[in-house]
Amino acid sequence: MESRRVEVTVVTPDMLAWKGSAQEALEQLSDTRGIQELLHRSHDLWCGTNCDRSTACTFLHYPRDPVTTVNPATTRSRYNKQTAHLYTVMGADGYVGPVAQCHRINVWPLLEKVVERWDTVGGRLGGTPEHYSDWTKKRDASAADTVSRACRDTIQWMACWCGEEYGADPLGLHYIAFATILDDICVPPLDLVSGRFRMYGRSVRDLVEAMDTAGWGRDAVHALLSLIRQSIVQYAEKMDFRPGDEHVGLHDELKNSPDMWDGVIFRGNTGNAYGTAIMVARNSATGPVSFPWLMDSAVCDCLSMDLCKSTLGIYSVDNHQPTSNGQRSEKRKASYRSIYLDLIDDLVFTGAPEPLVHFGRSGFLFVQIQDRYQERRHGKRFPLAPPMARELRRLFGEVPTDEWLDKVFHSGEVDEARRFVWSHRRAG
Repeated sequence: MESRRVEVTVVTPDMLAWKGSAQEALEQLSDTRGIQELLHRSHDLWCGTNCDRSTACTFLHYPRDPVTTVNPATTRSRYNKQTAHLYTVMGADGYVGPVAQCHRINVWPLLEKVVERWDTVGGRLGGTPEHYSDWTKKRDASAADTVSRACRDTIQWMACWCGEEYGADPLGLHYIAFATILDDICVPPLDLVSGRFRMYGRSVRDLVEAMDTAGWGRDAVHALLSLIRQSIVQYAEKMDFRPGDEHVGLHDELKNSPDMWDGVIFRGNTGNAYGTAIMVARNSATGPVSFPWLMDSAVCDCLSMDLCKSTLGIYSVDNHQPTSNGQRSEKRKASYRSIYLDLIDDLVFTGAPEPLVHFGRSGFLFVQIQDRYQERRHGKRFPLAPPMARELRRLFGEVPTDEWLDKVFHSGEVDEARRFVWSHRRAG
């Protein structure tokens, strides 16, 4: 299939403190000496140095304002507030909203505590066994298996989001692949910004240079900072998951929030749905869109995915289940789906372009048909079908990994014993 080269205007709002290019922004980040410093510098590029790092900070939070309705640009979802109670599998109580869309917990001190802790450990011991370990729970034998499947997942997602134009701009695919691999392998954030970590011969530096050359402008800066944010919160999520540790983890604190909004936004940041929404908007040539449209569609994409994963039982094998919290579990599940129902309606009734509305509700489609989620259910990989193998070669290349990555990658089954020894060594 011949891909159409997309000619689009910049889609993101002019809201960032940094006004330079994406390559210049990366230069500001690439010489950082610790994860905490990387967090602070990337935040300063987003918000500026005067931000007080409260829940009003849009780098780690989403302080959402009331919306004004207009004539819709697309049709309302058929699964909505008035029909939700008909589907027992989604929760017999249906819609229980409106649910508060405000932050009760400031993520900044929680995240600072995690990254400061692991900067200290990494500085003292020069790394941890978790680095470059497999988090897919699919028994990958090599890094090449994990990387090639992450890029396969990227192609399938983009086909769900953008139809036959999934390969219109390979840069968008390469970006989403980097966002995907951060979920599947424990990649140290500093290796991402330094260019040490590569897939199919490309580093983040190569990607950003190509975006600037192609005229992405501030879209490239938004995408870069969203990816760096994801790398930090993904790392914190992985390194903070310690059942039996003496400290209360970041996820435990979020689950103790009286409302779901704190966990919902953190969930969106770990998946980099904001950066992905930018790729969908560019690939669909929507033209300029607002920050709330990008954020609301990003949040809804994660929520629709989580709702479908919960319904199909896929969350039973995940370390972090967004709605699980003992006796409050059912109430939290009801709040979770009600936030989705509120936001997807708001996208429609504020006139968001159809591609972003579709992106927001696409989890109900891709979870059921993509190999990624069926592999998760079965705990093993599926062979690459010949048509997909051809698309991977066309859109990504021939060789998924460098020799260096092949050597440092740890399979999940082998690494479990190492983590046990490591945790006791730290505790002692």
